[in-house]
Amino acid sequence: MSALRDSGDEKAYPLLLGSMALAVFLVVTAVAMLGPLLVDMAGAFGVTVPLAGQLVTAAAAVWGATALVAGPVSDAYGRKPVLLVGLCLLAAGSLGIGLAPTFAMAMGFSLLIGVGGGMVPPTCIALVGDLIGHSRQPRSIAVLTMQPGMSILLGVPLAAVLGDFAGWRVPFLALGLALLLPALLLLLLVPHRRPPAGRANLAGRMMRVAAFRVTWCMAGTNVLARGAWGAVLTFLPPYLILTYGLRTAEVGLPMAAVALWMTAAPLLAGRIGRMRRRLGVTAALLLAAAAPALGIFLPGWGTWFSGSAAGLFMLLVVPVTTVLSILVAENGGDSRGAFAGVISSSNWGGTAIGAAIGGALIAHFGYGALSFLLAGAVLASGLLMAFAVNERAMARLRDRFSAPPDEG
Repeated sequence: MSALRDSGDEKAYPLLLGSMALAVFLVVTAVAMLGPLLVDMAGAFGVTVPLAGQLVTAAAAVWGATALVAGPVSDAYGRKPVLLVGLCLLAAGSLGIGLAPTFAMAMGFSLLIGVGGGMVPPTCIALVGDLIGHSRQPRSIAVLTMQPGMSILLGVPLAAVLGDFAGWRVPFLALGLALLLPALLLLLLVPHRRPPAGRANLAGRMMRVAAFRVTWCMAGTNVLARGAWGAVLTFLPPYLILTYGLRTAEVGLPMAAVALWMTAAPLLAGRIGRMRRRLGVTAALLLAAAAPALGIFLPGWGTWFSGSAAGLFMLLVVPVTTVLSILVAENGGDSRGAFAGVISSSNWGGTAIGAAIGGALIAHFGYGALSFLLAGAVLASGLLMAFAVNERAMARLRDRFSAPPDEG
């Protein structure tokens, strides 16, 4: 797949990238907007807020598991079918939650969102490596990894306002319909290739990636960072509502401030990705994130202190995912989709772990305990990256994945 590289079509590149960015934006919004809606959903379903937060856990856990399979499938059968099926499942899951009469049914549709979500972002990362030239890859991946921040900046506040004035179901229904737009655009824009015979060795592709030690060091670094990311996004909105008496719509403003930092972080990561010492710089950012982590859920300091600490925390933590995604696009070779699937799985596996542990800590010790969870996670992530994900390991990765896979 090298259509854009070969044709040099300057018009197709921004349109394709914009369509993928819109898809990732809506996909992340499907999970992230649960935060400001949790209190209303918990009341409607007659459950506690920590239990309602497990909707995020369920979606993220299934997301992570699906990404492991979706990567090799897209390597073997093409990116286009995986993207389209994923977006359709996401639309069905979002519409289903909007219409669900019980918490159990909402949980079932959140699993459907997880399946669709696991198929879309890693396939977009792999598609960048397939279609977009090497010089444009860091910028393109930075655009895609900006979308979680853009989701918090635009998608989540809009969902909060809609939920406050029209009820929590309306944002899910609107998102389900909106997901059909990128599905149509990608249907028209993404070329479909028929893979050569014998390429559908899915187990072989997964094992080729799984057998490489640095794969799991990178995934572990990302799981820890994204666990902290998931705990902040899931529980900061209800913390602000319950601690400072904000209305659902009022949460949108401090969360938008957090999103500004999240949106800037991939741009910073795009610059870091072109540095010679990019891995060391990324590890240093993770270690530095422990300081603002301790202040996010510190009671008595006010809404804007918590929001500012969370924003700085995101600026320091988010770049690791962009840098790892750049490495995948550069070095994944014919197993690029499988490798991207591992990274995406670690994204949302980490989010699920963060939401699950965060909910348990809140239930037993209160929101203040989350600060220690966040600090410990980013310190462990930074140390793992500093000592295990180094330039020597990256050289081995390039050597291994530059060679074509043995399909047997």
